[in-house]
Parts: sequence; C-alpha cells; structure tokens
Amino acid sequence: MQKKRISLSFLDPDQWFLNDQRETVLDTLVKNGIPIKQACINGVCGVCLTPLLSGEIDYAERQPRGLNEKEKESGYFLPCISTCKTDICIGKPKVTLR
Repeated sequence: MQKKRISLSFLDPDQWFLNDQRETVLDTLVKNGIPIKQACINGVCGVCLTPLLSGEIDYAERQPRGLNEKEKESGYFLPCISTCKTDICIGKPKVTLR
C-alpha cells in the first residue's frame, strides 16, 4: 500500500508527513505532534475543521455531518474521518490547541 504525503503549508518552514492509507489524516497529524483540536472523531462536531488546499481526500462510507455547505464550498474537510486519496496540502486547522 502506497503512502501519501500530507504537506502543512502553515508551518515555517513547510513540513510534510507520510500518511499510511489505513490512518485518518487526523491520526497522522496527532502522531507527528501537530496541535489540532479534536472531540468526536466521527465527523459530527466539526472541531477538527481544516482547509484542504490541494489533493483529494476520501470519507469512504462516513458522512462529514460536522461540515456545512459553505465550509465544503470553501474547501474545508474533516481530518478525523478522512484518508488521503492523493498527496494533499492543508492549511492551518480552524481550531488549534493552545
């Protein structure tokens, strides 16, 4: 299984991590020490809302209920239930840990 690259555009300098396709994007971020707030981890609360700047993610059979239409149209996604279909680049999560 090929790993996908997650690039983080909001860090200086930019960083990237490899994502095992069995892991969610959130799992990869947390495992690598990226401060991102999380709560439900099932796509309902929307706390982990993050901008997807490029690439494609996959929700599989999960529904991103914590994401409204305006957020979808603005390019946001929910890392807690998504996996990488391709290499992706993300912006700063809307809510970060303090």
